[in-house]
Amino acid sequence: MPKPPQVLEQRPLGRSGHPTSILALGTRRLARAGQRATIQIVREAIDHGVTVIETGHEYGDERTERWLGLALRDGYRERVTLIWQCCAHLRDYKTSMLQFDESLKRLRTPVVEMWCFHDVIYDNDPDWMYEHGGLDAAQEARDQKRVRFIAFSGHKSPHIHLKLLNRGFAWDAVAMPLNPLDATFRSFEKQVLPETIRRGAAVIGCKPMAGGAIPASRVVNPEDALRYSFSLPASTLICGMDSVALLRKNLKVAANFKPFHAGEMDAMRQRTRAAAGDGRYERYKTTLEFDGIPGQMAHGFAKK
Repeated sequence: MPKPPQVLEQRPLGRSGHPTSILALGTRRLARAGQRATIQIVREAIDHGVTVIETGHEYGDERTERWLGLALRDGYRERVTLIWQCCAHLRDYKTSMLQFDESLKRLRTPVVEMWCFHDVIYDNDPDWMYEHGGLDAAQEARDQKRVRFIAFSGHKSPHIHLKLLNRGFAWDAVAMPLNPLDATFRSFEKQVLPETIRRGAAVIGCKPMAGGAIPASRVVNPEDALRYSFSLPASTLICGMDSVALLRKNLKVAANFKPFHAGEMDAMRQRTRAAAGDGRYERYKTTLEFDGIPGQMAHGFAKK
């Protein structure tokens, strides 16, 4: 008989109660893994309890979504919650809907569970989302029952997240960097996470390795950093995994997860405070290095 799929801890997606695994597979880095490896990673992740997969229109110049669509055949699509990143950086209605339709075709699915506005990292992004019609597009897709949840993500500054939250829309989820370094410097954990929960929206964690800085700097053990992020009140944690070895490593931490108690969380923050305090390791907050070129072009920071 086939071995039953592994089950990771499930948490509710905010007020909806929709169940999500604590570990989510981020697919942006899969573009460099190749089609065969992508299919293997996606299917092994699902077979070992991952029920949330995040993808985006501009990931891998379309390759990632096409490969993901192949991986989700043969019954795998029904087993996952798809988070789709809308990469219309002008936040306009026309481009948002065009990207959505294109992505559905690549993914070979008529619906995705979550529409998430990608890279909300510029001060005027919240205004553009309302003024240019992007938010209208997401709500129209929801009215058409082609999407169930509407969210936004970003990594630059807590004040941008708070500005968008304070515009009053009832977001279903908000994605933000969550790791031990963030706790000290321009902290999403301290400023955005509690406000998101207060509004009944789900918290989705990302950048648990601080964009690669945690393993490179050795400020904190990567397994402990992952456990720290799992210990926060987030519904799921998006981890970019572009190899089977990394997937299995993260699955092991997730499957054996036991939360840090409050004292251990404070000790972790103290251990990283000196290194984290000036932002040298969270360069996605302080530089353009982690900002996509299409978004930079939309805001005039880069040229074609």
